Amino acid sequence: MDITSDVTPRVTPGHAVRLGWREKLGYGAGDLASNLSWNLVGGFLLYYYTDVAVVPVAALGTLFLVARLLDAIVDPAIGVLVDRTRSRWGKARPYLIFASIPFGVLGVLTFTVPDIGDTGKLIYAFLTYLTLGLLFSLVNVPYSSLLPMMTRDSQERMQMGGLRAIGSSVGSIIVTAGTTPFVALLGGGNEQHGWTIATLIFSVLSVGFFVFTFLVCKERYALPPETDSLRPRDAMRTLWGNRVWKITFVYGVLNFVRLGMVLAVTVYFALSVLHAPWAISVLLPLVSGAMIVGGFVAPAYYRRFGKRRGNIQALAVGFVFWAAMLPLESSFPAFLTCYILGTLAINLSMVSMFTMVADTVEYQQWRFGTRNEGLLSSGISFATKVGSAVGAAAVAYGLGLAGYTPGEANGSALTAIRVMFYGAPLLLIALQALTMAFWDLDGKHERMAEEIDRASRAKEEG
Repeated sequence: MDITSDVTPRVTPGHAVRLGWREKLGYGAGDLASNLSWNLVGGFLLYYYTDVAVVPVAALGTLFLVARLLDAIVDPAIGVLVDRTRSRWGKARPYLIFASIPFGVLGVLTFTVPDIGDTGKLIYAFLTYLTLGLLFSLVNVPYSSLLPMMTRDSQERMQMGGLRAIGSSVGSIIVTAGTTPFVALLGGGNEQHGWTIATLIFSVLSVGFFVFTFLVCKERYALPPETDSLRPRDAMRTLWGNRVWKITFVYGVLNFVRLGMVLAVTVYFALSVLHAPWAISVLLPLVSGAMIVGGFVAPAYYRRFGKRRGNIQALAVGFVFWAAMLPLESSFPAFLTCYILGTLAINLSMVSMFTMVADTVEYQQWRFGTRNEGLLSSGISFATKVGSAVGAAAVAYGLGLAGYTPGEANGSALTAIRVMFYGAPLLLIALQALTMAFWDLDGKHERMAEEIDRASRAKEEG
């Protein structure tokens, strides 16, 4: 029996099913679910550890880097696990239920560090943070792999990639705007209690949105495990032979190294270069706001220009406006205008990355006869974690080498902050555009789909 036979009938070759908006919105809700929990970690966990739980600060940088890299290494194994999963709900969807619940529980435990001494706190923090990252992969890799199972239409994928970007941004804005007031309101003077209750609320919402995604999204193009599962060594060999996946992976790593650096250095840039602490609450939310705009604009934009030309153009515009900020530091309105335009252009290119991963699945089936959605989609999770970890660590090490002292940034520290805010992102944007120049799937989707369908019919008739 087909793995999805009790949920959705298999699509016959040559028959395309158009997705309704309920299902598209359901897919976008998955990234809203992810970011309600994960952005809480990315935005506030360091502060919670240092100022609330009072975990020894000297070891926290290494803790974050090591834990993130360790759980990133596990992502390909989770991808293989998804490809080999057989259940009445399909290959990817079961994880949205069975992994999201422990993910929500660990989120609450991560923000509830007990008072068990410095060593005990550090061990507790490492174990909960590492486990939380592993559970995030166990729900997010299947979620990413779900998109190519739902539709083969490139425009529908771009719409859903846009909705995913919007969901991610809405989750980020809710967390960044709501966490501090929630903690103050719910804590009643007990900050630790406030963090526990606020995290519990976000975790419950996160699980609820994952359940919604599970209920409304269907797997239509997933091959059964006995057809699609290769030995891990063979699966990795075909993965490495997938040229467009390698392009997407490099593009993703460069993107998240850049994003990780910008998010980490913006606080120091606002404090030490602009001398405007209030600018932090202006610049950081604009990153998420730009993703929302990009999510709405992306389908029409990439339909007009395609992914290769569209991304190169967007990155070129982002490069120009990002570079233009340097001489405008003394005029914040002009600086902010360039920041907004540059961020909008760069984030437009980020939206397409979700659909690029889905395109690599179609290419894999076209070239090798297997889809391996889980393994291929694990690449974006791996790129996200490694890129973010490297970007944030680069800022920490850069500040250390420059002799940065809180509140007393000297000449070398100011130079380092400017290099990390301007120079490194500009270099990474240029490298992203160069990587995108090798993308050549635009215009080939219909031909690949026709040949895949022809091969499927021949196999069924034979």
